[in-house]
Amino acid sequence: MLPMPNRRPTIRDVAKHAGVSKSLVSLVLSDPSKVSSLRRSRVEDSIRELGYQPNLAARSLVAENRHAIGVVLGELHNPWVLEVAEVVREQLQAAGFDVLFSAAAIHDGQGIGTAELQALRDLRVSGILVVGSADDAASFESALGETPAVFVGSGREPQANTAVASIDDEQGFGLVIDHLVSGGNGQITHVSGGSGPVAALREAAYHRAMQRHGLREQVQVVEAGPSLQAGYEAVAQLLASGKRPQALACFNDLCAFGAMQALDEAGISAAVTGYDNISLSSLGRISLTSVDSDSQDLGRGSARLLLHLMRNPEGKFARQIKILPRLIVRASSEVPPRSL
Repeated sequence: MLPMPNRRPTIRDVAKHAGVSKSLVSLVLSDPSKVSSLRRSRVEDSIRELGYQPNLAARSLVAENRHAIGVVLGELHNPWVLEVAEVVREQLQAAGFDVLFSAAAIHDGQGIGTAELQALRDLRVSGILVVGSADDAASFESALGETPAVFVGSGREPQANTAVASIDDEQGFGLVIDHLVSGGNGQITHVSGGSGPVAALREAAYHRAMQRHGLREQVQVVEAGPSLQAGYEAVAQLLASGKRPQALACFNDLCAFGAMQALDEAGISAAVTGYDNISLSSLGRISLTSVDSDSQDLGRGSARLLLHLMRNPEGKFARQIKILPRLIVRASSEVPPRSL
């Protein structure tokens, strides 16, 4: 028996140990049914003895039958992305696929770009699923090629071989404004999510909901961003200017956490709502009223949509699903409104 190499064993080590060619080892790994039982057993014994672990990415580059799906994660600071991704992983693995994760570097709130999609396509994955905001100005056709893709919570519209799974933000922000108005709040300030496509959709929904309640003159938008720090800084600056809103309807939960911190430091009370209903929002010390985008339903639905798109790339079926949200009311929005 050959001595175990100090470094991580490679496919060449397995071939040498088994006394076969490297291409035969590759065939055992990719399509064992094409190798005789005797030679296959010899290779498998060497794999076990050496402790060889196949590189899934490298195998994807040469495999004729692709059994991997790439998942791109944007906004890693936001637990909502990870909650959705975990459901997606469970669904895709249950369908027999390996899952390759890629983290996207997002700049200036513009969302996931083409680089991450190109990298996964080069690995010859069977499909790509993107969780988080995607650059609404970018064309992904060249990056994706023929690879089917589903964008989850991105703010994009379905195109060519892509599909979209999203939240009905029109209903979501409508629920927020209805709730705040019913509590006696007329001066409702929207703390925005920045310049991304999802932020634009939610801000537009805020405007329409305010107009529906006859509060067009009370519309106020504070430019912030999708992070806790952005929410904190935006609301701190608003309060420093002397303005005292009755209520803050924030872009997401993290932004709302920052807004609540700024209010606490200033000793000012105002109703606050978030969006996404991440697990931290239910903690008693936070108790944030939030729009529940149902990460479980969204994750399951987006995984099913991708599998359907992969099996029927030319099929005529709905390329977009929208999850209907619900409002989870907690203590943060139960602050009695002040007189104006």
